[in-house]
Amino acid sequence: MSNNSLISNRKPLLNTLFIDLPLGSVTPEGWLRNQLNIQANGLTGHLEEIWESVGANSGWLGGTGENWERGPYYCDGLIPLAYLLNDERLIKKAEKWINWTLNSQTEEGNFGPPDNPDWWTRMVMLKALIQYYEATLDPRIIEFMGRYFDYQFRNIEKRPLESWAMARGAENIYSIFWLYNKTGESFLLDLADIIFGQTLDWVDLFTNFPYTRPIKFYYDFQKFREVFNKVQDIINYHSHHVVNVAMGIKLPALFYLYTGEERYKKAVKSAIENLTRYHGVANGMFTGDEHLSGRDPSQGTELCAVVEYMFSLQNIIRIFDNNIEYADILEKIAYNALPATFTDNMCAHQYDQQVNQVLVSVAKRNWYNNNDDSNIFGLEPNFGCCTANMHQGWAKFIKNLWFATEDNGLAATVYAPSSVNIKINNTDIKVSEETDYPFNEQIKFTISCKEAVTFPLRLRIPGWCQDGEIKLNGKKLSNVTPGSYYKITKEWQDGDMIELRLPMGININSWLNNSISVERGPIVFALKIREEWKKIAGQEPFADWEVYPESPWNYALVVDKESPEDYFSVEAGNVSNIPFNSDKPPIILRCKAKRLEDWKLEDNSAGKLPVSPVYSDTELEDVTLIPYGAAKLRIAQFPCHLPCIDTH
Repeated sequence: MSNNSLISNRKPLLNTLFIDLPLGSVTPEGWLRNQLNIQANGLTGHLEEIWESVGANSGWLGGTGENWERGPYYCDGLIPLAYLLNDERLIKKAEKWINWTLNSQTEEGNFGPPDNPDWWTRMVMLKALIQYYEATLDPRIIEFMGRYFDYQFRNIEKRPLESWAMARGAENIYSIFWLYNKTGESFLLDLADIIFGQTLDWVDLFTNFPYTRPIKFYYDFQKFREVFNKVQDIINYHSHHVVNVAMGIKLPALFYLYTGEERYKKAVKSAIENLTRYHGVANGMFTGDEHLSGRDPSQGTELCAVVEYMFSLQNIIRIFDNNIEYADILEKIAYNALPATFTDNMCAHQYDQQVNQVLVSVAKRNWYNNNDDSNIFGLEPNFGCCTANMHQGWAKFIKNLWFATEDNGLAATVYAPSSVNIKINNTDIKVSEETDYPFNEQIKFTISCKEAVTFPLRLRIPGWCQDGEIKLNGKKLSNVTPGSYYKITKEWQDGDMIELRLPMGININSWLNNSISVERGPIVFALKIREEWKKIAGQEPFADWEVYPESPWNYALVVDKESPEDYFSVEAGNVSNIPFNSDKPPIILRCKAKRLEDWKLEDNSAGKLPVSPVYSDTELEDVTLIPYGAAKLRIAQFPCHLPCIDTH
């Protein structure tokens, strides 16, 4: 398939520079492939055997069990994982779900468990079907989706979106646009208009953002329970639910694709700016346990929000040509928030992660409406949505490392060890990306092709990289600008090589109470705390765990924010099969710090951040910082103790 035969967008949808590559075009390599193998041997590969919600009695397999979102969520991660690894065992699992779903379609066109009519759960399964089609080109999918959307078009005004479906209509529109680009059926755009009109008005919410404080200041959750059946209160509830927000961010982008109106593009930018300003934390996410919770790094962020925000960003990157900022955020989340919320073997996960997480236990915390077990590592802490939905994170991230481009080229939008295969001008092209990024600043691309072919290749230069360097076949290229794409157009020969170096200096960012995060490239660093893991339930490897600190955590870093490089030493090692491991991290930072004896636990979490700069008369100590994703206990937003204040 050549680029010019890849389906971009049919009119009236806008032409975009970036074009989706089908699942399987991008192959993970190196440490990233190891992560997928671990996932396949962990919860994703064994969930059906150990968790009845997606077991043989699932409503999505014709049984009498759970028949809402868990089966579709599971498929949305299982399918891309299976085909990225070409794992026959997982492919057989995926096909079982796909075949039941296809065979469930009625003469009217509806599908799924007949005793659950909710539009929402079908939105998720449609996304899974799209991935299955991309991997297999199974013609049943196109016909199936066409019949379903015809059914939805005939019934949507008689039975409009409600509750979760009303909040998450963007997922519906995503699938409608995908099918429209395949078939060109005009009624699909009419359906998209109706869905947009019935969906929560995310454009207005993001543009005129009302939630500038934690939601507890606006709404008492117990009162919500009493009035939840009232329509307006449902709207209020859903508009600050963290997963809904993460999904809703893509809605304005999708309608920019449809209309070209700048207000939709501005709404996306406003959403991210406001969420960062009022609820942002150092790992690239915004808090929500499980509603928007402010900037305190001891508040939680739900795992579902992490993977859904990643998927929204992947769509935004595809739609907007000027997408560097969004790609930078995507990398930060993928290389910090995502791995932090799994055990090394991916056999357990958290519901809520904390940026400052000093105790993982069943205990009362300052959550808005989550249970006491929300931050333990386990099979089903708090609620099973994350158990079902976590699987899409790495797999969809890999699919979107590369995009085709409208000018018959390729673009590397996000960096990781991988290869991409595509046909350009009837010539098979393979680009191999060799790297230990994000732990290393060196990336090497090698072109493989049987005959010479001319096309443009774009390389993203992150906004944080001030002195990027590119060499083409050993010759240094000029004008490498931060926050842009570097475009190389040439007649490519077999064996052509590009060397990209993205120097990773130490960056200090400021957060709540003038706290600081320490960052190097896309990696956020966290205090290494000795961890004691205690099994509290279940059988290994799929057990539930608490984690207790065995070393102090209440430190202020001694650093001058204006010249941070002077206060840290960098020690780089080899990238192991488990790079996000606290015992053998591939890179560490060493620096000086002082204990803050008055900074203590509050509500079983790190207490309120002292306002920086702080002063302590304790002894100056050496401390070690490791990648955020490797630290299951951590401080990642630190008080700052200035060197000019007496440090003995």
